[in-house]
Amino acid sequence: MKKITHPDFAKRIERACDGNPDVPPLNHGRLGWFVEQLDKHAVEVTQETVRKWFHGETRPRHKAMTALAQILKVDEGWFSSGKSPEFSETQRKQNNVVAGGAVNAVAGFIQMDGGHPAFPMEEDREAESKKIHLYAIIRGAKYSFHISPALGEADGRHFLVPHEAEGTIVLGIIRDGPFSVRILELDWDTIRDAGTRKSTGFDVPLDGHQWREITSFAERI
Repeated sequence: MKKITHPDFAKRIERACDGNPDVPPLNHGRLGWFVEQLDKHAVEVTQETVRKWFHGETRPRHKAMTALAQILKVDEGWFSSGKSPEFSETQRKQNNVVAGGAVNAVAGFIQMDGGHPAFPMEEDREAESKKIHLYAIIRGAKYSFHISPALGEADGRHFLVPHEAEGTIVLGIIRDGPFSVRILELDWDTIRDAGTRKSTGFDVPLDGHQWREITSFAERI
């Protein structure tokens, strides 16, 4: 029987793979893919070595750990020790509180532009699993939205976008004044490229990226 000496790392590498579109599924070339990716970082390993990492029998050495964190686009400190800061409880609470008002604001804009917004029912399992905050019918087309309010100060605003929301349309809401907001469509290609990948989602900076601004819900998105 194999001795499992690093079960926590095995869980972290699985979590880092979950939701990462670059990583092949289990039993579909995942181990070989890691061997190839590590070779590009000048780290030579065998598929058996990678298998042992995933089963918690061993853990990578420093150079391989650094390369793996870069390949998986996760924080190296968290990946190695599990103790680096993820989204803090304060961040999550702030995001949830502000998101409630942002969802209501988006629903109001949709309705004023002639669309038909609808909030998920409590028994809506799809909305729960995909982090859908709002449905809408706009000129006959149905949309599922995840609403992400901008957090932080003006020179460091960012969005917290959960992995589960992939497949929905993510709207980033920026409050510019007491009664002034901007609505951006946060496309998933840019979310993945620009965001810092953490175990529960992406931390996506506002600045430095060309987000599409939505100025009306009168037409299809």
